[in-house]
This record gives sequence, C-alpha cells and structure tokens, in this order.
Amino acid sequence: MLPSILLAVVALFFMIKWWLETKKTKSLNKEVLAQKNELGLNKDFSDAILRNIDAYIVLANRNFLVEKTNYYSLNREKDDCVLHRVGELLRCKNALDSGACGTHENCKSCPVRASIERCFREKNSFSRLEAPMRLYLSDDTGNYVDCVVSVSGAYMVQNRDEKVLLTVRDITRLKKVQEELEAARRVAEVAGEQKTAFLANMSHEIRTPLNAIVGFAGLLSNASESERNSYVEIIKGNTNMLLQLVNDILDMSKIEAGTLEFIYSDTDVNQIMRELEGIFRLRLEEADSPVRIVFEPCLPVCFIHTEKNRVSQVLSNFLSNAFKYTKEGSITLGYKVREDDIYFYVQDTGAGIPAGKVDKVFERFMKLDAKKQGTGLGLSISRTIIKKLGGEIGVFSEYGKGSTFWFTLPVKPFDFLPLQQRTEDVSETVEFNETEYDAGAVRRTILIAEDMDDNYLLYKIYLEKHYDLIRATNGEEAVSKYLECNPDIILMDIGMPVVDGYQATDAIRQLSSDIPIVAVTAFAYDEDRRKVMSRGFNGYLSKPLNKDELLKMLHKMGI
Repeated sequence: MLPSILLAVVALFFMIKWWLETKKTKSLNKEVLAQKNELGLNKDFSDAILRNIDAYIVLANRNFLVEKTNYYSLNREKDDCVLHRVGELLRCKNALDSGACGTHENCKSCPVRASIERCFREKNSFSRLEAPMRLYLSDDTGNYVDCVVSVSGAYMVQNRDEKVLLTVRDITRLKKVQEELEAARRVAEVAGEQKTAFLANMSHEIRTPLNAIVGFAGLLSNASESERNSYVEIIKGNTNMLLQLVNDILDMSKIEAGTLEFIYSDTDVNQIMRELEGIFRLRLEEADSPVRIVFEPCLPVCFIHTEKNRVSQVLSNFLSNAFKYTKEGSITLGYKVREDDIYFYVQDTGAGIPAGKVDKVFERFMKLDAKKQGTGLGLSISRTIIKKLGGEIGVFSEYGKGSTFWFTLPVKPFDFLPLQQRTEDVSETVEFNETEYDAGAVRRTILIAEDMDDNYLLYKIYLEKHYDLIRATNGEEAVSKYLECNPDIILMDIGMPVVDGYQATDAIRQLSSDIPIVAVTAFAYDEDRRKVMSRGFNGYLSKPLNKDELLKMLHKMGI
C-alpha cells in the first residue's frame, strides 16, 4: 500500500512540475512572440523611415565600405549585394573615373572623406558638412551633374567593429534658393538706396525751377514793363523745365513698372530729323547762340517701321545735351543705312566728356555739370527705349573737342508710305495764325467742361477775344448745357466730379454724332490718346494747355 501511495505522490509531483514548466514555457513563448512583434514593428517603422526620408543613410566601416544603406530603396534600384565604398555607391565622378573611391588625386582634398577619417580617428561626430560633388546620373560618362550635399556622421561601435553612420542630403536646390534670396535681398537694398537717392534728387530738381517760378511770379506785380517781360521769360523757361522733369519721372516710373508702351508705325526718318532740326535751330536763335545745326540725310526718302515718338524722344535728348554743352561750332544730326541696321547720330563740337565719366553717362541722375539744367534721367530713359526697340546705344567723346551720341535700330528702310497713312498725316497738318483771324467773322460758341477755376480762367484768356464761352463744372452739367445752348464745339475735361468726361461724351453722342468733342486731359501718353480717340472724341489735347495747339485744334475742327 505504501509503495503505491509513494508512487502516486511522485507521479503527482512530476505532473505539477510539468504543468508549471509548460505554463512557464507558454509565458516565455508569449513574451518572445510579443518582443518579436515589437521588433517587427520597429523594423517596419525604421524601414518606412529609410524609404521615405529625404536623405541617404549609409553605415560604413573603417575601409569606407558600405554595410547598410537605404540608397537602393530610395532610388528603386536592386541591391547587387556587393559592398561598395561610399563614393562608389553615390556615383562620385572622381571615384568611378579612377576605378575606386579614394584613389583619385582629388580624393586627397575631399572634405567628406577627410571628415569621415577624422570621425574614426577622434571617435566623435560631425554634422552639416556642405560640400560640392559631381555625380554620374547613369552609366553614360557624359551624363553627370554638379550638386551640393550636406553630410552628417555619427561614430559608433557594433560587435566591437567601428562604424560611422552617415546622413547624406542633396541641398543643391536649397542653396540655389538661398542664393536667389540673397540676390533679391541685395537688389532690394540697392533699390532702397536708389529710391532714397531718387527722392533726394527729385526734391532738389523740383524745388529748383519751382523756386524760380514762385519767386519771379511774386515780383511781377511791382515790376516795370521791361522787368516784367524778363521775369515772364524766366518763369516760362522754368515751367518748361518742370514739365520735362514730370515727363521724365513718369517715363521712369513706367520703366520701373514695366508698362512703358510702344506703338509701332511706318515713320518718315527725314521728317523726324527735319522737325527736330527746326525746333533746335529756333532754340539756338532764341539763345543768340553762334552754333549751327545741320541735318545730314542719308537717303532722299527713308521710311522705317518703328516707334516714332520714342525715336524722336531719344534724338531730342541727344540734341538737348548738345545744345547745353556746345558754345561754338556745330551740332550735326543724321543717320546711315547699314547692312543690318540704321545708325542714328548727333555729333557736336562742345565740351566733350572726361574719359572717366564716359561709361557713366547713361546712368540715372548722371550730370556732367551740376549747374546745367536737367534731371539726369534723359539718357537713362533713352538707353531703356533703345534696348526695348532691339538696338544699341553709345557715345564717342573726346574731352574738350566734342561728342557723338549714337544708337542703332535693327530695321530695314523702305522708300514709300501707305496711301492711307499719307492722307492721315496731311490731314493732321493744320497751320493757324491768330493774327490772321477775321474780327468780322461770326463768333462761334464753345462749351468748356472744366471743374478747375484756374484752368477755366486760362481758357478765357486764350479764347474769349474770338469766341463765346459757356462753362460746365462737371460732366452732368456739360450734357445739360449742350442741350440748352447748342454749342459749336465742346472742350471736355476727362477727370471731373459727378460724371467724368467719358460718361458725358457717351451721353452726348447718343444725342448727336456730329458735334465736335475734343478731350483735354492731363493723361499725356500715346496709350491715353488711343483710349480717348476710341471713345467718341474728335480730337485730343494734353495738359498743360498750349495756346497755339489749342487754336490749331479749333481751326482743324472748323471753328
């Protein structure tokens, strides 16, 4: 009996022990499985990082051999299971050209290689090393790219083997953006400096003629007849200077904004030259100057397709400078037809330009003589105009002997003008002499739509001797006065209160298509003229109002 009991106890003991061991084994297996799952998750996590990180991760040993990397997964290439050195893996041109990384003569000065060697030697890390590299994009030796990489390295020991974990990031685009931002910053700084200089110059240039205008205008009331005439001439001269300054500022602002418009047409070169010759000959005579002005035509008839007003503006700027700096001798303007372009020039026997300033004459606010009138913007504007026309511009000068300003236009001349344009040009040439006005003629009625009292007073001074005047102070009143008074012509300001000139003209045109309406506006550009003439107006005058131009326009309209 006793042996049976002992045997049962022993059996029970082993059964309990087996049960405990089984339970322990299951627990261990469960723990191992949990750790295995965690390791799997960690591996998936690290693999996802390596696949998606915007950098190459490279684990290299002391021989620069790459043991682990995400290079292949990032580039979607198959791992060839061959250990490559760092430079070979990254397709460094020097490494592949020489056959192995570290054997090219440039490897001695490679900052990436030097940093890795120092990392092993000093057992430390480095970060954000920026270095230029030339990498092959394919097996084609002609297909490579220059780039900039940022490299960081961390020293570590695995199974008693020294390793360096490298992070290699392509920062070429980032560096380019940084360079562009830096360039933009420098441009902004220069623009700020130029703006400050511009405002300082404009303050001086505006105050100079304004001081003369205000000063001499205050002296007119107590001046004698001879003094009054002299003061009026001074005021007129400074007014013209101020107007030219405003025009230059407006041109410069349009250049800065990129909105300077060009309207091309078939242009008579000889006509432009002769008109400028006549204008500046008159200025020389008024200044009692001994200087002669000569036009040298290259061809008896010469038409080109270009921007007439801008070409005339550049030539006028050249002539203005010659007029200011030439005290004796002559000023010659002309052109030469060459194989690929037309060469325009203005030559003078004036003061010339010092050799050190010749290259600067086309810069903004450049004035050779601070005492001479002018803004220093004319030649800068001229350079922009000629560049936009596709030509070149320059100057030859010898100090003390004279200068030749020139520009070219890449156009071919022709010797005829379309009949339609010829007819239009003739129809626009209207001469009017106020002294020939017949005092016995029937007085005509002019409706003047003008909201500014001073401007209307100027109209009265110019016109009331020969015409009956009716005034409207806004567009709505202009329509009412037209219906009430039936005028012979309307002079319409554009910028008026209540109803502007465009709206008033639209309303009047619904009542009559025959009444002549002339726009009188401070908008003085060619594009403004085009807009005006497309809105039902018969003519266009720009402010400030010129008496001769006003009388010519009335005569042209048959008034």
